[in-house]
Amino acid sequence: MKRVFCAGCFFSLLFFMSTAVCQAESFRTHKTHIVSLSAENQKEQSLQTGINDSIGVFLPDDLMFFEGIEVKVQIPPAVANWRDSVALAAYDGVAPVPSASKIDYSGKRIYIQPLPSKVNWIMQIPLRYDNSLKDGPYVTKMNVIPEISGHFVFLRFMPVMKGVPEETLESVLSVSVKPVLIDKGRLVLSVKTPSSAKTPFVVLIDDKVTELPADNSILLDTGVHNVCIQSDEYRNEVSSVYIDRARTTVCEISLKSLMPTVSISVPDNVDMFFDDQKIDGTAAEFEVSEGEHRLRFLMGSYEIIRSLNAEKGKSYSVNLSVDLEITEE
Repeated sequence: MKRVFCAGCFFSLLFFMSTAVCQAESFRTHKTHIVSLSAENQKEQSLQTGINDSIGVFLPDDLMFFEGIEVKVQIPPAVANWRDSVALAAYDGVAPVPSASKIDYSGKRIYIQPLPSKVNWIMQIPLRYDNSLKDGPYVTKMNVIPEISGHFVFLRFMPVMKGVPEETLESVLSVSVKPVLIDKGRLVLSVKTPSSAKTPFVVLIDDKVTELPADNSILLDTGVHNVCIQSDEYRNEVSSVYIDRARTTVCEISLKSLMPTVSISVPDNVDMFFDDQKIDGTAAEFEVSEGEHRLRFLMGSYEIIRSLNAEKGKSYSVNLSVDLEITEE
């Protein structure tokens, strides 16, 4: 198709582009499409729109992992051949709240970009100032950040040129929308102590002292991280955690007292005594005082006596086994 473009149309388009941004307006769209994004669902959501349709992109309450929205458009030849005939605009302060049953809106246009004469085009919409989005040969970064107090972004396709053929006006655009997520995940640290008393401890993540906020959460790069808890009242604990992109990982660490502990395991027919106090059955781990202790085991008339010097912050495991060995000479 031969493209026809007059100087008057071009001048009108420039005037329209320069004066239409940041002015409140009322408008009607042919149809409103609704898309809901979340960090849990990172897949593209596809839809078919006309050049007079709008899209309400709804966002989750927690935008910790979001840095932007990516809108990918497949542009049909009838639109691409008439370059600058159709544009994609973004609005702030849109009322009423977008829904599939509404077509009449008011709002302030904050951005408008004509569709290029390409088969595929991507627009990325930043949602935070510290974003990593960049322009590229097939990517256009929106140069403003929309106001998202209503937790949605409103986009509108619209014709911006007069005299385009009916084929262009009736074109269908294939659009997909997905979140652009930061390459980080959230670690929530849950530290449990033997008592309800609050005892101070130091958190080290990857060997660096880390101050956690009140909710004990922190953003970390994806990958493996080492978490260490140090305290003068409890034993040091170390845990390794893997952080997934745009996911929350809970790390639970139980602190143990610095009192020495002992666990004992013996056969069923053995009587055992700890400091001359009989222990029934296989004893679970229990705390003992620091210093010398006496262990005594009885199997019928056979007796074994051992001593244990318990030191602060150490755990001891006592195992008694009876074995019979037969050898051939």
